[in-house]
Amino acid sequence: MAAVLLTAFMSVGSAVAQQTPALQSYDVELLIFRNLNARDTPESWGVEAAADSAQQIAIPDDETEPAVPPTTAVAPVASFPSLPAAKMKLTAIEEQMRRSRGYQPVAHVGWTQPGYARNAAKYLAVSTLVPATSGLQGQIALTRGRYLHLTLDLVMDGTATGEGSRYVLRQTRRMRSNERHYIDSPKFGVIAVITPSTGSEAG
Repeated sequence: MAAVLLTAFMSVGSAVAQQTPALQSYDVELLIFRNLNARDTPESWGVEAAADSAQQIAIPDDETEPAVPPTTAVAPVASFPSLPAAKMKLTAIEEQMRRSRGYQPVAHVGWTQPGYARNAAKYLAVSTLVPATSGLQGQIALTRGRYLHLTLDLVMDGTATGEGSRYVLRQTRRMRSNERHYIDSPKFGVIAVITPSTGSEAG
């Protein structure tokens, strides 16, 4: 009798596991840079920019809660595998920026992660992505509801670059996969690309 019950329990557990859908995985790539003179526009780099900050922070159409930056007190931290250089899509733009006088690349990073639900977001510490000499701190999260959302909570410490000031970029932005997006503050910005991982279901 005990063996029969155990078999039945294992069968139910297996059925539940089969019904639980696997999370779509995404390749996340960010190019973080300093804006030295603010004369060029985002369109100069072939990326999409929001019309204004209010639009970037607005409640998304498919959500019932505001798209707000995370708070470090409740943010579970995670680590994800790095994105190979061969899969990076922003290398050409990084090279253009290095040759320009208006921009200075600070970090070009990428990783692969599941598209967690917004109420189960896991945050990636910037310190795990960049060297301390970059002056960058903060955290990043990618979540998926009906749409993808990228949350940036970044601080650039100007003492690392000799400026002696701190600049903050805190925004949540609705993203479309496979498209370049531009997110900025007065002194530094981010170009982001979110791509469904190879072999995964497109999102």
